[in-house]
Amino acid sequence: MRLFPPLRPNFDAALRDVRAKDPTLRAAAAERLGDAPADRVEEARAALRAMLEDRSGAVRAQAMASLARTKDATALDAILARFEDGDPTVRQVALIAAAELGDRAALPALKEALASDRPEVRFQAVASIALLAPDEAAEALSGRVDDPDTEVRAHLADALGALEDPRAAETLAALLDDDAPHVARGAAIGLARLGDARGVPQLIVALDDRDRCLEAAWALGELKAVEAREPLARLAGSFLKPLAFKAAAAAALVRLGDERGVPALRGVLGALRWDARSYAVQLVGELRATELAPELAALARRPRGTDPVVLAEALAKLAPESDAAYAGLRTLALRDDEAGERALELLEQTAGAS
Repeated sequence: MRLFPPLRPNFDAALRDVRAKDPTLRAAAAERLGDAPADRVEEARAALRAMLEDRSGAVRAQAMASLARTKDATALDAILARFEDGDPTVRQVALIAAAELGDRAALPALKEALASDRPEVRFQAVASIALLAPDEAAEALSGRVDDPDTEVRAHLADALGALEDPRAAETLAALLDDDAPHVARGAAIGLARLGDARGVPQLIVALDDRDRCLEAAWALGELKAVEAREPLARLAGSFLKPLAFKAAAAAALVRLGDERGVPALRGVLGALRWDARSYAVQLVGELRATELAPELAALARRPRGTDPVVLAEALAKLAPESDAAYAGLRTLALRDDEAGERALELLEQTAGAS
């Protein structure tokens, strides 16, 4: 974790600069000490622990981030003490560093931080507990459903969803009724990751949310939510929506067995704009949509802005069932670049599996 773009000193210069008058130099030194040579790690750690008392918040924050990178377990108590630092950035970095050290001795203090009067502390405590103790997070975080800060609740929904822990299902379900739409939508996506369809109504609404559309479309397809077919079809066929959104909706229709999905994906693959073409190619591979193998093979000859490595991976998924995809992969293997090398590897794997 690096917080500041430094003018990077060498290691010995960094050791000198920990006492520089300019806090920018001290912060750059702290950042550099986080990448100490193996035989000088203890030297770096000692310097960084001293910097936790620096008068500059930026320096204290970077020192903690570097101590976490060096996995200095002896710094844990000093880092925990910074949970109540007067600088808000330092407080948040302390919570992150405590989790990144990987020492579960930090867990009681992180749980206490969930009850802090400061919303930014509660916000970061949610993420840190999920990182440090994912096996305990579902229970530990369940009490924040009624947190007074909307962003803490939103972060809670995202963190619990990312855990994919069935024990979090009821907490996520409670968040479906949250007054803040983005909290409810985050909870719905988290439930979908558990195969729980209780959030389908919120997911359908989220198709119009630019921040959640891709996840919502994926979730509706995974849940086989038949009631979402028409909203997905409207999105996939829209002239005004971004191509990536149309591709995601089309992929969901394919997962639902709706015949409108493949033509909609074909439309994105052939669009004049190329910004979502690689994404559509990736989706075709994931779906094993061999009906679209000729379109991917054509892109192997003329990529039209497609990432050729992504194209190679997708063609390889289709190749066992499609001569066109196999031919496209062979075309890519003739390239003298990373994509050519990857295509050649995938061809060998395909031949070995047959």
